[in-house]
Amino acid sequence: MKQNFLLKTSGAVRLYESIRELPIIDFHNHICVADITKDRKYDDIVSLWLTPDPYKHRLMRICGVDESFITGDASPFEKFLKYCEVFPYLAGNPVYDWSRMELSQVFGIEDEINGENAKRIYDKANEMLRSSEFSNNGILSRFNIEYQSPVATLLENISYFDGAKVAPSLRADELLLPTEAFKKELAEKSGIAVSDDKAYIKAICVMLDRFSNKGCRFADHSLDARFFEEDTDGKKTEMLVRLGNEYAKRGWTLLLHMNAKRQTSPRLHSLAGPAGGFATAGEGFALSKVADLLGKMETNGGLPDTVLFPLNMSDQAPLAVLQGSYSEDGVPSKVQLGPAWWWCDHALGIRNTLDCIASFGVVSQCIGMTTDSRSILSFVRHDYFRRLLCIWLNEKNLAGEWELSMKTLSEIARKIAYSNVKLKINKQ
Repeated sequence: MKQNFLLKTSGAVRLYESIRELPIIDFHNHICVADITKDRKYDDIVSLWLTPDPYKHRLMRICGVDESFITGDASPFEKFLKYCEVFPYLAGNPVYDWSRMELSQVFGIEDEINGENAKRIYDKANEMLRSSEFSNNGILSRFNIEYQSPVATLLENISYFDGAKVAPSLRADELLLPTEAFKKELAEKSGIAVSDDKAYIKAICVMLDRFSNKGCRFADHSLDARFFEEDTDGKKTEMLVRLGNEYAKRGWTLLLHMNAKRQTSPRLHSLAGPAGGFATAGEGFALSKVADLLGKMETNGGLPDTVLFPLNMSDQAPLAVLQGSYSEDGVPSKVQLGPAWWWCDHALGIRNTLDCIASFGVVSQCIGMTTDSRSILSFVRHDYFRRLLCIWLNEKNLAGEWELSMKTLSEIARKIAYSNVKLKINKQ
């Protein structure tokens, strides 16, 4: 790919050059930590490039590819060939850009991705994967990752996190309405008998402290479509408030992923599992309920720094307004609109996110992006975001909307791409 891919003006190129080499901080992803500790060797390009990527699976389905070539029993090359055959027709979707960037930046493969070139690309990539330089960690080393935070559940073994470059991000949905089996295991691992709600919180705190000791700085909760409507007795909301207070005490940042409708096709769910790429965005979310939730945390014991991730783009503007409602002395962007997430993670969604933050808040306080991905190749998306960011910033100056020096624009780009989220990690 061309060095100045997407960058159409000299100003955008200059801005990009000023942040291109910045380290990556990826504060929320689903990377397999066991693959890091074991330095996994990939059998072939399919197990690395296609199997862990539901974005690609979804587009193959939309193009009418049989499921046997996606998650079924077709051979690795047959699956690879099918993806390459439909690939030219994916232009316009961000996966088209990401796929090219993954092959180019990681493997140096510049061949046009299509059915004719599939065998050559497949053989070349597989040959490279046999080298130790293309083990799991060899690939990760190409991205200049300073800190990444794969998710882990509260009772999961976190001994393999090093707490420095790789720290856990708490995936905490199961804490809101715990099963008896969960409470029993929690008691065993915390050493505290879970006899009532007070004891339950005390036991959770023991585990939270263990996460803190492993470098955890983020806790993730999903407020799926109809979360508040289905919480008829308010127990889930009440527990989330109490947990938010505990996150605040530890200097953690709360990530609220909102408005995913995960139950769509029962057929695809049975075929591909819950992460199969078929979830969708719910209708406009209950933003007043989100405001009430944050207000209760603030009143009842402390509001943690909070990042709001809407899945429906129509929610981005209202949530960008909300970020100014919970300011705190000495704390930049106590609550803020987060990176363009999931179905919003494309040029349109990223630009809309930046526009909303700039229009209703302070865009220089934005914390950039995070992959939220299962694929180690997805770290190219940081470069994708940085290119789009530099285009957007430069356009504001060219249009006469802003009158900032290139030095100031570069400082803003650096804050968004790196410095702001680093402050969240260092907060204690």
